[in-house]
Amino acid sequence: MITVAALYAFTPFDDPARLKGPLARIACRNGVKGTIILAPEGINGTIAGSRDGLDAVLAHIRALP
Repeated sequence: MITVAALYAFTPFDDPARLKGPLARIACRNGVKGTIILAPEGINGTIAGSRDGLDAVLAHIRALP
């Protein structure tokens, strides 16, 4: 079963490019696909995968500084 999650959060990121690699690795490792936009003013995206995969990616996002 595939689950889809749409997400956004307005939160300042000093260096959003620095967040890209770790986020991509956790998504790949968990079979999650989609688009995530990282910008100085926050994050926006739509991702899809197994529920466990989405939980792992969302936990990583929630833990971002």
